[in-house]
Amino acid sequence: FVLLGPSGAGKTTTLKLLAGLYKPTEGSIFINDEDVSIVPPYERNVAMTFEDYALYPHITVFENIASPLRARKRPESEVRERVEKIAKMLKIEQLLPRKPAEASGGQKQRIALARTMVRDPDIYLLDEPLSHLDAKIRYELRQEFHRLEALKGVTTVYVTHDYVEALSLGDRILMLDHGEVQQIGKPHEIYNDPANLKVAKQVGQPDINIIECVTKYENDEIVLMPKEDATLTIKISKKAQETFKNSTYPEVILGIRPQYILVGESDIYTSFDAKVDVYQVLGSNGVLNIEVGGLKLITLTKPEEYYEHNQNVKVYFLEDKFYFFSPENGERIRLSE
Repeated sequence: FVLLGPSGAGKTTTLKLLAGLYKPTEGSIFINDEDVSIVPPYERNVAMTFEDYALYPHITVFENIASPLRARKRPESEVRERVEKIAKMLKIEQLLPRKPAEASGGQKQRIALARTMVRDPDIYLLDEPLSHLDAKIRYELRQEFHRLEALKGVTTVYVTHDYVEALSLGDRILMLDHGEVQQIGKPHEIYNDPANLKVAKQVGQPDINIIECVTKYENDEIVLMPKEDATLTIKISKKAQETFKNSTYPEVILGIRPQYILVGESDIYTSFDAKVDVYQVLGSNGVLNIEVGGLKLITLTKPEEYYEHNQNVKVYFLEDKFYFFSPENGERIRLSE
């Protein structure tokens, strides 16, 4: 279960409430149907990893990882077996005889993660456990998390601000913002069916394109006119037209993800004249910043394509991929069935 949201959303606070480090001002916390709201941390069978490591500097890495097992007086043979197994999986076995001060930042994070995962708890609480690792190790550990029997058999609450991590790891995702739940759903639901503008902006890279528009009748159809450039006319699907005909939306916020703005001309959709601002090749995609009239938009291209600053191009929008949001509260406007 992944808690996803920007800094200050309340993700770590939620974990600390589950761990018992904070007491709730209202409401109750249940673990395995037991109300643990006033149960002290040491009596809750939870295992938490902190973003700032919280390692013991005066003992070896082995003893750091082993400390939760020693506290529960597990047999020495079990302690050694479990510590060595988890250290090997996280590729830190060579660090076991050393002190934490001899490890790099990324290695310290893996030590802290190993100390958490060596436990056999009722619930794992993981606070940004991959945030200080380099991209390659983050990718490898995301794959490893899917294989870990320990995580498959125990509820795991995982905090991150990285939407890629959330989509990759989460069976379910809770979108949090300023302490308020924005949406709970499976990864594909969060990405493809955002509940509001905050969710749509948080999930996706490059960011979703946002265009503030007014609705207008033109040739017996409802079209959108961007407020930043009233000379443009954006056509919308028949279903969207029916929605706006049957409701009062003089203004609407239009959202379209970069992959649904295509470079070229279309026989089906309206093509717009655009000018290239910045073009970047980022691995499997090119990221093209363009200006369409008074609008600044982002689109994705094939990585082998090349564009120069101020180059003139044609673009068109896939109208059935539009999202519509209320300008009053950012809530998603659902289209009529």
